[in-house]
Amino acid sequence: MAIKEVVLERIPSQDAVLYINKSGISFSASFIKKEKLEAAEGVKFFVDDEDPYFLGFIFTSDSSTPNTLSLMASGRSKGGSAGVTIKAAELINKSIVLKSIQSLPNKLDRTFEINFNKQEKIYSILLRPNFEVTIKWSEKNRIPDSFSGIYRYLDNNGHIMYIGKGNIKSRASSPDRAQWGVAKIQYSVINSDEKSFYWENYYLERFVNMNGAKPPFNVIMGKSE
Repeated sequence: MAIKEVVLERIPSQDAVLYINKSGISFSASFIKKEKLEAAEGVKFFVDDEDPYFLGFIFTSDSSTPNTLSLMASGRSKGGSAGVTIKAAELINKSIVLKSIQSLPNKLDRTFEINFNKQEKIYSILLRPNFEVTIKWSEKNRIPDSFSGIYRYLDNNGHIMYIGKGNIKSRASSPDRAQWGVAKIQYSVINSDEKSFYWENYYLERFVNMNGAKPPFNVIMGKSE
């Protein structure tokens, strides 16, 4: 018997969420209605130089102002209110995180809960680290010494062999790992051990749910500890 998790593509329409898709960025009808943004014409985005996973935005009544993207109706919910969407190719292409998320096949992975900071008066989402940087194993010495976060190893067939956290370069340089047959390293830089621990466990649990067991070298390392 081979039991696998059922991957659901449909997201409940009542969620106040933001979607990243091939055509750009969309906001759910529920969010637009709840925040009374039906008359908004544009949206401006904000980034945090210290946190690549933060994406902030505000809505405007004038889409012609600088750095403003125009809103367009993107469909109607059961209640009749429309969600909105924007074409955001330039915005997405400027962020390796957004670009990586846009390519994910499962809509759930491209859906984010919207928060509001009352003090700053800005909406925001926290993007998920998703191993957005890929490098060949043979070129691992190009990884900056200071980079820590989460990482995973892939074999020549693109199968995940190991998921871990810590200093990405030093872990890859461990002598025993040279014998694993790793073809590629994929990683996300996270400057917090607590957050790295959270995301390592998130992806390990997700792998187990979908495959019935941990990646092979997580199993081997676990038995040796």
